Amino acid sequence: MNRPGRAWRYLHRRARCGGALIVALWIIVTLSLLVGTLAFEMRIEAGITSHYRKRARATWLARAGVEHARMLILRSRRVDPTAPDSLDEDPLYLHAMLLSRGMGVYGAVFPLGDGVFRLDIVPEGSRRNVNRLQPIEWRELLRQAQVPEDQWEELIDCIGDWIDLDDNVKLNGAESDDPFYRARGYRVKNGPIDTIDEMLLIKGVTEEILFGGPGPDPDSPPILGIARSLTTWGDGRINANNAPLEVLLTIPGIAEWEANAIIEGRVGLDGVEGTRDDGYGSVDELLSRTGVNPGLRGYFTVRDNRFVRAISIGEVQGVRSGIWAVFQVDGGRVHTVFWREEPMP
Repeated sequence: MNRPGRAWRYLHRRARCGGALIVALWIIVTLSLLVGTLAFEMRIEAGITSHYRKRARATWLARAGVEHARMLILRSRRVDPTAPDSLDEDPLYLHAMLLSRGMGVYGAVFPLGDGVFRLDIVPEGSRRNVNRLQPIEWRELLRQAQVPEDQWEELIDCIGDWIDLDDNVKLNGAESDDPFYRARGYRVKNGPIDTIDEMLLIKGVTEEILFGGPGPDPDSPPILGIARSLTTWGDGRINANNAPLEVLLTIPGIAEWEANAIIEGRVGLDGVEGTRDDGYGSVDELLSRTGVNPGLRGYFTVRDNRFVRAISIGEVQGVRSGIWAVFQVDGGRVHTVFWREEPMP
């Protein structure tokens, strides 16, 4: 008579032991998941911390590059062109020499600690001053950037209305009473453009037109962007020692062979790039060596480096940060007139 009771108690104890085992297993699984999650989060946080540490170091490397550029600009003001040729092996001397001749420094690499900074130093005259371009020059610039031709006249007139001092509307332009500006709640500036980014406020100017992007339809070629050829500094003359082909071709009446001859002649009489005789010493030398039409003389300069752009990219273990700065050189002083820094992919 007692056997069923004893069996039931035995089975009950076994069931309780089995339940406890299941609970223990669930606790172990839960703790394992918590530990695994914690370890994963710690690994992610460590990776993020490492990335931001590298990013900060890359930023300081980029800033070191900008200061190096400032030093080279100052040094270029007092470089001795009669120094022995053996000094050309010294990058500091050679870079300062090239800058003194109105040339630029491109792709210079400087290791520093466990990182590196890459530096370009280019006279701002290698770009066109956006506030001084004439309609005929705008058309060529827009053509070079592959902006659709049916947009040219509106763009040119709207930019002109933004810059000029009056409220008279050009044929394809827009002043403050235009619905485009009314809808956005701001007025036409009626003054010079201060930064290239400001052009995005102008009717018709899109990010694709300014900085490049896809064409208006799938069959259109990509728009290359006009910002790469523009500046807001300088007197409007073109530095023949640095200007790229698309900028040279904006000069009214210049032939493509003349623009190519200017570029080919920059290597100097020795025909070797990166030597002290690179560039043209004067506009007269430019005209005599290239055969460019003397009537275009007024468009050129060769040694105007009052405004100089420095592009410095710092890099640490694949993490990069960039700084774009424009300096105004006034005698023995270098003033910063533009500064932008941002991380890079």
